[in-house]
Amino acid sequence: MHLLDHINPFIVAVISGKGGVGKSISTVNMATMLNDMGYKVAIIDADLGLSNCATMFNKTVPFNVCHWIINRCSLEDTIQDINGITLVTGANDPTDLKIDTGIIMDALDQIVHSLSSNHDFILIDTPAGAGEMSLWALDTAKLGLCVLVDEPTAISDAYRLIKYVLSIDPDYDFGSIVNFAEHEEDALSTIERFNTILSHFLQRECTYLGFIPDHAYVRNTVKKQTTLLGMNPENPINNEMEFIVQNIISTSNTLEQSQPQLAYFNL
Repeated sequence: MHLLDHINPFIVAVISGKGGVGKSISTVNMATMLNDMGYKVAIIDADLGLSNCATMFNKTVPFNVCHWIINRCSLEDTIQDINGITLVTGANDPTDLKIDTGIIMDALDQIVHSLSSNHDFILIDTPAGAGEMSLWALDTAKLGLCVLVDEPTAISDAYRLIKYVLSIDPDYDFGSIVNFAEHEEDALSTIERFNTILSHFLQRECTYLGFIPDHAYVRNTVKKQTTLLGMNPENPINNEMEFIVQNIISTSNTLEQSQPQLAYFNL
């Protein structure tokens, strides 16, 4: 098994300003590619009540973190193994959200601690926007990976999210991938325009980590509830996901591992 150049797992919060940009698709496929490369990977689906990661794998969720909180299961029961990838779901039904969010975040902290001993990467799939769970994920992670699409409201909402996070921690590290791009030039144009806005107003930029093509092959994987690799390991679109993952690996070995960046609980 591959091991990173640091002891702790590299934790990535997959974020966006608005919904529907493909965070879950991105998270599941990044995890699958990392796993295929020999890394031990965990996904935490923190989109409470609207979780999709298990669905992307065509799996059901027998127990989630909210079940553990109310003693319906053990911590170990919340951890699913899906073809070598660890999946933990925060809450997969809106009825679970009667539990206080602060209690759920405390439970997720314990989940992260448990997973940290035997995983190289932890990917946290977040709700859209700057709500409590997204801030918890960013607080926990070393990198905020923003999923962008070339659509004005998505760009505007992503800018507002990053602006808010930087108002808390001006040094927070962000990367970005572009989803639904027709080709690489399209993706580069999107990130260039986004970084122009960030640079002008915030004196910051998002590191470009790659793109996911707007292609029938990708859409078919969603319909069939499988991954890019699972559908066809030889399809050249997998090369784009491998490029993204290689950049994440490089970033993980560049950024110094430290305590969570955001002073979330002091807000």
